[in-house]
Amino acid sequence: MPIEILTLFKFVLLGLLYVFVARTVRTAASEIAGPRRSSAAPPRPGVATTAEPPRRSRRIPRQLVLHPEGGASQVVGLKGSGVILGRGGASDVIVDDVYVSDEHAEILPDNGSWSVRDLGSTNGTFLNGQKVTRPTPLAAGDQLRLGKTHLEVRR
Repeated sequence: MPIEILTLFKFVLLGLLYVFVARTVRTAASEIAGPRRSSAAPPRPGVATTAEPPRRSRRIPRQLVLHPEGGASQVVGLKGSGVILGRGGASDVIVDDVYVSDEHAEILPDNGSWSVRDLGSTNGTFLNGQKVTRPTPLAAGDQLRLGKTHLEVRR
């Protein structure tokens, strides 16, 4: 083969290698940063830094349904003084997920309804895709995420 063709082949392979490395770095960076938030949905009260009063809903939740990644769903009734969710043995509901803290979040009574609050977890608690930063009221139909475990709030 002539040297010109070999040189051209070398540059094509080098270009493909750069494209591969650039895509790999971009994919890894997006995995580390997490999903991008859509600006179309308004923030929920108590989730971001809004100054609105907490909302009240007539759809008072009665159950939590845990949907662990790769496991069977578990139904937890909301009664009494509240529920602590976490990976540790002191939690009321054990969540078998390595991304969940020992005491991750708490579902607590709130004037006849229920609220969720993060207990200083490492990876955060998310309500309908928004990070929970203070006690936030729950309504039937809300979606919680602790680590890779999803929870559905039901009536």
